Amino acid sequence: MRKNRLAQTYAEAAYEAATGIWLRALAAVQQALEKNPTVFASLRDPGLDLAQKQALADPLLPADVPQEVRNFLYVLLSRNDTGLLPDVIEQFRRLAVRGPRAQIVRVTSAVPLTDEEKQALAEKLTAQFGENLEFEYREDPSILGGLIVRVGDRVIDASVAGKLKALRETLVARD
Repeated sequence: MRKNRLAQTYAEAAYEAATGIWLRALAAVQQALEKNPTVFASLRDPGLDLAQKQALADPLLPADVPQEVRNFLYVLLSRNDTGLLPDVIEQFRRLAVRGPRAQIVRVTSAVPLTDEEKQALAEKLTAQFGENLEFEYREDPSILGGLIVRVGDRVIDASVAGKLKALRETLVARD
């Protein structure tokens, strides 16, 4: 048992070190690009080819940015997705904090849920899907009542609107 705990501790330290290097490097790239808005805008120009974009970006990048991070940036440049960099960094931070197996749970309700309702839902979903869940809540009055829960690619539609739709489909199928 001690051996497994020790191995887990070392693995977590290596994971944190690796993600930390990437997070710092990506943040440095983003800061460099934000300090040069004209160049940043040019990098998103679909009229420039990748070599031209690399020539614009390379002088702005800190010298200690790992080649893997540069290559990642080049992929963004080649696909004209450089504008996604802040969102990529935010999602990467989320993964780094929660681990690579974190699942996002998107809960939609007609009205805001109370803290007690959120806690009860979290307990139920944790029992069903495991510990590594991150919850996002939003309201959508069009569902009339109940909940729509999305965990990964699985959707649980317990909304009033969903039940009415299912009932309507059943009645139409009988005709």
